[in-house]
Amino acid sequence: MSRFIPSNRLVTMLVAAPFVIAACSGDGAGGATADPATAAPATTTAAPSEATGAGPEATDVARGATDEATSTSGTWLDIELTDAETGEPFTLASLQGQVVAIEPMAIWCPSCKRQQDNVKAIYPDIEASGVRFISLGIDPAEDPDALARYAERNGYEWTFAPSPTEFSRALSDLFGAQILSAPSTPLIVLDADGELVSQLFGSHSPDQLLAILDDAAA
Repeated sequence: MSRFIPSNRLVTMLVAAPFVIAACSGDGAGGATADPATAAPATTTAAPSEATGAGPEATDVARGATDEATSTSGTWLDIELTDAETGEPFTLASLQGQVVAIEPMAIWCPSCKRQQDNVKAIYPDIEASGVRFISLGIDPAEDPDALARYAERNGYEWTFAPSPTEFSRALSDLFGAQILSAPSTPLIVLDADGELVSQLFGSHSPDQLLAILDDAAA
């Protein structure tokens, strides 16, 4: 009877098989097998959305947060801002007695420009009603001179002011990071007592803007 002599390839496969099986049964990191009863669940972090051009159905996210905003009003209504055109300092607290609308924006932001054109269309009515409209420059690279030139070039007659770091931080703490996302076209409205009326995202037509401001004055 002839003896069966295995080939070198077969010997190699037989020797390697136990190691391949062990590797497949492990978790790929040291060969340990995960226990499904104790394995931690996977988590997914969703990227924040930007409500660019959200239209009339833009959600009012701040009416339920009024108490929080007013309870910290001393830390943001009293932060000094500067009128980009005149260089005069002011605070939101100093504007009590007027309805105030604050639009966080940037010169490079096209959705801001569209919203500002809507404001321009009704600005005579806004001004006549005593509402103070403020475009707040949230891009640190855009200084007061740049904001003033932008306003003049586009015929915007309301107040433009750069946002100091302290003010931007306070807004983010109160309303969340998206308030500093210019393309989401944020809008903060305070009543004549300096109380938060609404905080909105998304573009609004001239008529919608007038209705929002009228509601704050009511």
